Amino acid sequence: MLGRTLAVATLTFLWLASSIAQPPAQGGSGQWQKFREEYKYHFQLRETFLKLGELEKKGGQTALTSEQAKKLLSVFQPLTQKEKLTADEAKEALKKVKEILKPEQLNALQRIQLPRMRRPGGPGGPGGQGGPGGAGAGGPGGGLRFDPSQMRNFNPLSLVVKVEPNSPMAEWAKRRAERIKEVLSLLEKKAKAK
Repeated sequence: MLGRTLAVATLTFLWLASSIAQPPAQGGSGQWQKFREEYKYHFQLRETFLKLGELEKKGGQTALTSEQAKKLLSVFQPLTQKEKLTADEAKEALKKVKEILKPEQLNALQRIQLPRMRRPGGPGGPGGQGGPGGAGAGGPGGGLRFDPSQMRNFNPLSLVVKVEPNSPMAEWAKRRAERIKEVLSLLEKKAKAK
């Protein structure tokens, strides 16, 4: 039962993270906005983490130094091994990241537009041809529904939360984990550079 509850919570988070800019298609936008406000530091942490990967890929004058990468790894690696994350922990991690970066790097992060991950659901699901409300979107076709009680203290950088292999979210969860590992790998490579 706990495994199923965890899987449902994970699936809900993964769907939410893929549609950060859009509220649910049906009626729950007030609930969604309240959730976004309550977990604003979680979403900011995820965005900052992914943008650091993009910053490092671009290189140039705002690229991270080896010492910065080491310090960032000391912030992020422990977080990837936690299943849950409180708002205070997310806020503290963001504070540490901002202390590590130079002002010009923080400004560069603000200018980065993250590529959107294709949302799960395929045709008829979120992001598919049928759009919101189709199969997999929590609309009349069934599928995932937004339930904030299942998302208490979610960790947007966790690599330890598992999704059942035959779940409709399994492929999406795999791509999400790959993105996290990619950013960690970029930071590790820079940390080893001289």
